[in-house]
Amino acid sequence: MLQAEFAQSVRQHRDIPLTEIGRYPDLADALQAWQQSDGRRAPRSIDPGAMPKALLPYVMLLDLEENPDRLRVRLAGTHVCQKYGGELRGRTTDDFFSPTDARHVVNAALTVAQLGIPSLAERTYVNLDGGLWSYVRLIAPLSRNGTRIDSFFKVLDPSSLQNHVSAA
Repeated sequence: MLQAEFAQSVRQHRDIPLTEIGRYPDLADALQAWQQSDGRRAPRSIDPGAMPKALLPYVMLLDLEENPDRLRVRLAGTHVCQKYGGELRGRTTDDFFSPTDARHVVNAALTVAQLGIPSLAERTYVNLDGGLWSYVRLIAPLSRNGTRIDSFFKVLDPSSLQNHVSAA
């Protein structure tokens, strides 16, 4: 099977009801930290000190660009940066996902913005280097100006992060 066909055959996104977050205790703690951040529907930021320390390397803060086809990284934890081989701050989803996977990530964020509630999901994708990865992630809405949802808090559950096989 060609690499592009393989990548398409394994790519998936499965929404998980937020009521099941208890299956992911670290993500449940992250959700609680987000909920307690400032009492707004979409807080301006989240206090890293309220987060489980084990999750900090897996955290990202993403900003929706004016042209909502991309998310720009404002902050990325050390594990996320190491996985992609360098600092991600300032980069966009187009820089580290294939076009199809970048679109899935942006669409998930846009849904969070539209609904104003966090999203829990399991994702499987092939990264730009051909590696097959899966993980469970939480995305929660943030608002840089305190009104419009235009930013997102994203965190991966480290216990769910798996590198399955190489697509090459």
